[in-house]
Amino acid sequence: MPQRFFVNRGDIAGDGLVMEGPVANHIARSLRMRSGDSIVVVDDDNREHGVLLRSVGPDRVVGEVTWTRAATGEPRLRITVVQALPRERMEDCVDLLVELGAAEIRPVITERVVSRASGDRLGNRVHRWQAVATESAQLAGRGMIPRVHSPVPLPDALAALDNDSRLIACVFDGDRSLADIDGDSGHPLALCIGPEGGFGERDLDTLRRAGAETVHMGARVLRTRYAAAVACAVLLARSGDLADALPGIPTS
Repeated sequence: MPQRFFVNRGDIAGDGLVMEGPVANHIARSLRMRSGDSIVVVDDDNREHGVLLRSVGPDRVVGEVTWTRAATGEPRLRITVVQALPRERMEDCVDLLVELGAAEIRPVITERVVSRASGDRLGNRVHRWQAVATESAQLAGRGMIPRVHSPVPLPDALAALDNDSRLIACVFDGDRSLADIDGDSGHPLALCIGPEGGFGERDLDTLRRAGAETVHMGARVLRTRYAAAVACAVLLARSGDLADALPGIPTS
């Protein structure tokens, strides 16, 4: 499959595409692409375009649009992941969630969360997480870049969700299995994942008051940075999203 990049609508004029800055540098130097190579770009109008490169330089890449269609790669079921900050390697969590199809990621601070960066250090972390999300979305063939929010307390994250979101909380002793949940593509779903050791009592009370359904993920325990990705895969499979193969590239 061709390399995929996200661009602004202003980068495309008619059948022409111009990319400058770090993206051009990456195409020319890291990927060593040349005139005559093909790429796919996704604009912020949710359209994707096949592009034939005409000139490639470290400061400027020029291409010709050869086809256009609605952006592919997005699940019908919109899943927002409310993820308790892991002790380490949040980048792994973001990477997997974006590749699987999460629509957005809301890191949260819960009772048992240990990682509590603040100030410039927190800003740098969020910037890094968003950069990982962008790279992962390109590699996975997504139709958009999921947003990674700045960490906030659990109640604040729940209050920021869409009003019609179905709230699912994964706990060790849930009322039923996550594998029994049917996702409705017409309504967004918010998936809540606790830290190592699970949600504390105050967290559980907050989730119950928010109307969360509690589910378990089977008889084994997963690390928190991987649990959300496994849960997303289960929910997307239940919704039928994994039935479709990777879309092909138009031939004309």
